[in-house]
Amino acid sequence: MKKEKLILDTQNLQRFIQFHCEREHNDVPKKEGTLQVHWEEKPLCVISYHVCAECEALLTYGYNRLQNCPHEPKPSCRKCPKPCYEKPVWKKMAHIMMYSGMRLGLSKVRKTLFK
Repeated sequence: MKKEKLILDTQNLQRFIQFHCEREHNDVPKKEGTLQVHWEEKPLCVISYHVCAECEALLTYGYNRLQNCPHEPKPSCRKCPKPCYEKPVWKKMAHIMMYSGMRLGLSKVRKTLFK
């Protein structure tokens, strides 16, 4: 995976998980944190997040899987010939991606149409 793709995928992962957490875990205490994206042991960027402990664990898990993805070019996880996510985590992440992707996509359409 190229470093630009790693940064973009990590930012998308953070955005989707945070969006889901804000709406579905609104009664759970949140904490601020940062995720430092590395490429060959060198820091590339820092991504800030504000999520609950459960979502923070998912974010860290997903980032570690992204960082160690052996495929070039990286396919989407649902089309991967050999998924690296454990099945229960994969199901949870698929739910988050569908939930957030649909709503984030619709919010972009609304902003474009109703400026």
